[in-house]
Amino acid sequence: MSKICISSILILVLFIASLESCSKKELPVLTTSPVIGITITSATGGGTITDEGSGTVVSLGICWSTDPEPTVQDFKTSEMAGVTQFTSSMKGLQGGTKYYVRAYASNDVGIGYGNEETFTTL
Repeated sequence: MSKICISSILILVLFIASLESCSKKELPVLTTSPVIGITITSATGGGTITDEGSGTVVSLGICWSTDPEPTVQDFKTSEMAGVTQFTSSMKGLQGGTKYYVRAYASNDVGIGYGNEETFTTL
């Protein structure tokens, strides 16, 4: 093989490798369902995963707080991975309290959150 041919192959391999390393890593994308079944101390929320992102979803559920933009560092549920639509029960809530809730899902890139929903317990 000529030096030109080997050089061309090497350049092509490096170009392909650079394309792979530049691929954007994506978080899961999901929507949060409206909260239903609201009582004094419990409610039911959920979500739908619309895109797993660049990796398989390994955990999902809902998270809630009395402050906006809840995260998994607040209260959360954990549901079985492998589904695209899910519901979760929030328990131990305080009566007459406004809560913020978001669905979440995580893959090897990180945690994606759905839109925020609000509700007030009875």
